[in-house]
Amino acid sequence: MKKIDQLMAELGFNKNAPDSVKEAFIKHLIKASTGVNVVTPSEKREMEAHPEKIVQFKMPQQLSFEFHEDQQPRPKSGKKAVS
Repeated sequence: MKKIDQLMAELGFNKNAPDSVKEAFIKHLIKASTGVNVVTPSEKREMEAHPEKIVQFKMPQQLSFEFHEDQQPRPKSGKKAVS
């Protein structure tokens, strides 16, 4: 059975890399394997130090368009659509 350091080396982990690179590597592995987006310790420290930079997104909303039958059709450009 392999040890965790052997497995990590096979995946490309460099134990001599900066901490931020190590965090990003682990974060990527977690996201790729589970689909869960985690917050690294350095990201957490940054959020605690600068809470004003945190952006809260509103709930997504369905876009709606009002197309009227009486509008003139757009002129054709003569170009063919690429599919």
